[in-house]
Amino acid sequence: MRKLRLLAFLWVICTVSLVGQVTRVSLSAPILKAGPDQISFTTRFSSFVSGNDYRLGVGTTGDEIEGIEVELTLGDTPLSKKRASFRQGFASAYFEVEEILVQGFLFPSSELPGEGEEVAMKVTIPRAEADRLGRLFIIVAKQFGPDRWYIMDGAEINDSHW
Repeated sequence: MRKLRLLAFLWVICTVSLVGQVTRVSLSAPILKAGPDQISFTTRFSSFVSGNDYRLGVGTTGDEIEGIEVELTLGDTPLSKKRASFRQGFASAYFEVEEILVQGFLFPSSELPGEGEEVAMKVTIPRAEADRLGRLFIIVAKQFGPDRWYIMDGAEINDSHW
């Protein structure tokens, strides 16, 4: 009887951990390059779940980022998507802020990368602007309702990194 309970417990734990890994979009740790005139970083987004809409981008808690350049690629192919600004609420779970003003991109479910493919985002910001802002937030958010988006993964880069 004890062995049966132990096997049932282990089966539940393994199943829950596998499901959690399969159904969650993620981003890689940003690779930062800081120079005297600008900072740039690249991060990769992967494991998009089909049937969902996503937003990804970079933002701050105050003003829009001035002079920002963003390049998106899928593998070696550049993506030409229109950049948009949006406010990402419900940010306190990842960052100790309530809302982030993000400049980024919408990926509706019909335009998601295929299984095993990654979207790379390279961001370049003038050094003076990065210094003025102090903190940058990289996010990928999933839509859960008409106006409800939750951050699924995120990273912060701040002036201690550059």
